[in-house]
Amino acid sequence: MRLFRLRFPRRPVGRGPSAREVVRLHGELDARSARTIGRRLVRLIDAGPQVLEIDLGAVTYLSPDGCTALFVAARAARAHDIRLVVTHADERARSILDQVGLDRVLTVRRGEP
Repeated sequence: MRLFRLRFPRRPVGRGPSAREVVRLHGELDARSARTIGRRLVRLIDAGPQVLEIDLGAVTYLSPDGCTALFVAARAARAHDIRLVVTHADERARSILDQVGLDRVLTVRRGEP
């Protein structure tokens, strides 16, 4: 089983105040990986992009416990007035996001923002 990996882009997409960062998550997002991923997302948010896109296209499993990382990121984004967008969430992932209430605090899209 492949461990969860977080890939950060080398630089933001765009320049200036409207800069957007894209994070592509891979593997399983569950209770074991949530804490580490949450901390990494917060560090990226602290760097100050205006929009942070979290791409779930390569996430093979998303558990309700794994959503903790996204809650932590949503709280940090709100504190920094950063827009948080989740993209490429499959039907199962969107269902979990709806069940835990994340659909109310961040934007969830099937494709590109």
